[in-house]
Amino acid sequence: MQTEAVTIQLTAEDVQDCTDFAKELERTCFENGYKQKYGQFSKEQKFKHSLQGYLGERAVGKYFNYETVYTPYNLTIPDVLGYEVRTVKYANAILITHPDDTKYFIADYICVSLNHATMLATLKGWSGIKRCNVPSYWIDRPGWHTACYGMHESLLYDIDTLPATKELIAHQSLTRTL
Repeated sequence: MQTEAVTIQLTAEDVQDCTDFAKELERTCFENGYKQKYGQFSKEQKFKHSLQGYLGERAVGKYFNYETVYTPYNLTIPDVLGYEVRTVKYANAILITHPDDTKYFIADYICVSLNHATMLATLKGWSGIKRCNVPSYWIDRPGWHTACYGMHESLLYDIDTLPATKELIAHQSLTRTL
């Protein structure tokens, strides 16, 4: 299903912005009593996980020529332009989703693989949540951070075939008029 993957080079400014976003998320979650749902992570691991997520979102934003900004924690709002972004740190990517993801919204999920040493983000592909959350993709094994669904990158649709959301269409229309 995959052709050539799209890569996005993140800059030092991107890393700084996303670090600031992760710090703000950490602060607001603490103030509001929000807890990490999936897995048992140390404070440092939670921060790294949040930073990695924001970096993946920044890469998707750059792909669409859209500047991502910090938004307060809200499970009902997709990450970027109506899409959910899941970022992993390994090259052989798995799109990770959770059983309750469908409670909040039905969105298309974009899988990003991030090389932390080079800050090169690879948009591995996408899939709809209903196609991800099926029993054959269930992962529940010792050493894995939490039970979840995991769809291998070879099963993802090419990023160039990603359907446009109303948010993306509005952004593109605005960009054309400027």
